[in-house]
Amino acid sequence: AARVGGVLDAYASTWTRQHTEACEATRVHEVQTEELLSQRVVCLERRRKDLRALVDALASVERPGVEKALDAAYALPSPLDCADLEALTGQQPRPQDPAKRAEVESLEAGLAEVKALLDTSRVPQALEKARALEPKAAATGYLPLVAEARFHLGWLQALQGEKEAGAKLLEQAVLDAEAGRADRLEVSVLNKLVFVEGERERFEHAQQWGRLGMATVKRLGGDAVLESDLLVNRANLALMEGRPEDARGALEEASALLARTLEPGHPKRARVGFTLGRTLLEMGAYAGAVKVLEEALAQTEAALGRKHLDVARRHQALSMALREQKDFPRALEHARASVAIHRELLGDGHVKVAEALDEEGMSLLGLGRYEEALKVYEAALAMKRQHLEPGAEELQYSYDGVGQALLGLGRTREALEPLRQAVSFADAEEDSLGESGFALARALFKEGQAEEARGVAAKATEHFTAAGREPRAKEVRSWLESLPAEEVAAEKPAKKSSRVVVRKRRK
Repeated sequence: AARVGGVLDAYASTWTRQHTEACEATRVHEVQTEELLSQRVVCLERRRKDLRALVDALASVERPGVEKALDAAYALPSPLDCADLEALTGQQPRPQDPAKRAEVESLEAGLAEVKALLDTSRVPQALEKARALEPKAAATGYLPLVAEARFHLGWLQALQGEKEAGAKLLEQAVLDAEAGRADRLEVSVLNKLVFVEGERERFEHAQQWGRLGMATVKRLGGDAVLESDLLVNRANLALMEGRPEDARGALEEASALLARTLEPGHPKRARVGFTLGRTLLEMGAYAGAVKVLEEALAQTEAALGRKHLDVARRHQALSMALREQKDFPRALEHARASVAIHRELLGDGHVKVAEALDEEGMSLLGLGRYEEALKVYEAALAMKRQHLEPGAEELQYSYDGVGQALLGLGRTREALEPLRQAVSFADAEEDSLGESGFALARALFKEGQAEEARGVAAKATEHFTAAGREPRAKEVRSWLESLPAEEVAAEKPAKKSSRVVVRKRRK
């Protein structure tokens, strides 16, 4: 709360300074016309409405909005934009008619409330208000206002699953902003359009909108923050298309831009670093991932403090990266830090706590501490069963963990049921199904069910191959080849396995 208050106080001070400078430029120094003063004051008045709307929204915010409060404060449009005389004079003039002008100002206040609601995670309320305001804004004919109304409505629709309708409105908002010469707004709209079209798997369209966004930033004379936002969405698009190297390049460029522009504690810097770290993790660049994720954790703690869900997510990702380097003791430390934060902020029975426990369990498996791992996974499974449908994919990880722990303890007969459950989730990640399948195959063979074990192992090989994990597929094939040609008895208990796998979590 203190950090948010500090950002808002600094914003208010900047606003006051800009207002004073605008007045002095005309009234004291006589280097600015009355018309330019009027345009700057109108711009600053809009910034004041944005600030007031956010302060009002924060006064009644609940847990999800509290987590977003600092981001919302930093997302306020800068009063410094109101000193960009070229942009102000180039934009479509406001209506001369006093009644229409008053209507525009009233609608701007309403749109400021929409943005504040959106930025504090109250999407349904923001959508309802945006639906009511959009036709009124369109009726004014003032294109920057029309573009803003359609921008908010289109993005909110996309967030609520109305992606096709949202994309159409965002496209229209781009045209409105272009016609109204509202360049900064146009870039913001294009950013969201790139993301939405990527989600719709219209990748070529998304790339075209991204290129237009970069061209518009150049027309503005450059803006590091707007450009970095476009680069991050370019990276997201590359990840959706299976081009992680391109994503890495875009994220590194965005990170460098923000490092030159924003203060070290700015949450946007931490978020880009986290995304880069996760990308390196998925690429198998584990040493680089650990370094970047450690920096992202430090930046996030500096921005948000140690008790924040974003900090918990950084710990969880670090645990995954460290496990891949087989640094299980450090991985366990970060996994447990994630569990502790989730528990404190969300309560002990929350699904997110269970997901954090899954990560702790994987570190314990890597250390061969199977009794502890079993207890952790059983607790995670119990939490998930309380909140999720029986077929929910999130259950797969916990069923797998219970089975893997039992297998490590030599309790193969008990391991069969949870491992069968784990492989039954057809829509789970291929590598997860491969790990569960291979564990099930070993358990089956130890229990004398050799024929079924071979079939399950063959299926696990297919899953690993589909996931691009050929070394793991080769390991399963080697295990199959090591089996006797004719099985008349169960396999003797094998050495306990320290199976380690990075799970791909939904964001």
